Amino acid sequence: MLSAQLELNGTFRHTCRSAYGQQQIELVMKVERDLEKTNVTITMGGEKHSISFINRVLHNDRLLADYIDAIANGRVDSAAPANPRVLQHTPEPESPLGTEQQESIRGLVRRGGFLELEVGLEHPIRVMVHRTFNTPGICTILSIGARKPRTVCWTIRNETDSYCAKRLQESVEHLVTVATPKPARAA
Repeated sequence: MLSAQLELNGTFRHTCRSAYGQQQIELVMKVERDLEKTNVTITMGGEKHSISFINRVLHNDRLLADYIDAIANGRVDSAAPANPRVLQHTPEPESPLGTEQQESIRGLVRRGGFLELEVGLEHPIRVMVHRTFNTPGICTILSIGARKPRTVCWTIRNETDSYCAKRLQESVEHLVTVATPKPARAA
């Protein structure tokens, strides 16, 4: 939304909610745009803060969001932009598939065929892959269960084998997650 508002002239009102509580902060953003730069004045809590952006520069909306965040959290006393955000990296969850099973999936993508993967559930996951050699890609069917199986079907065209193998592994991992029984609730 900030990106669109930076492309316009006008006054915009926003209500920002605290991530950790019920606190709300009202702010008024006045945008004055000309050919070379965009001037933004933020009024929050009776204080005015101004910042200018050069037009045709990518991610001005992110800089503005960081600036508003810094004002709201009391880190800005002047019109200088805040330091860029540091996004915290969350580690990838460990794959339920073993190294040998991952290698089998890559081989299945290269040549096509059928594979049953034992993943510690009541039923194995059945993976069928059809290769189309005239265009790079695969067509897959994955299922788990006997009486009412959960089934996933999809096709990827014009992609590399490594990309297809990665998507197939993600699909198998998702099916494992969905088919894993949830613990019963305590009454």
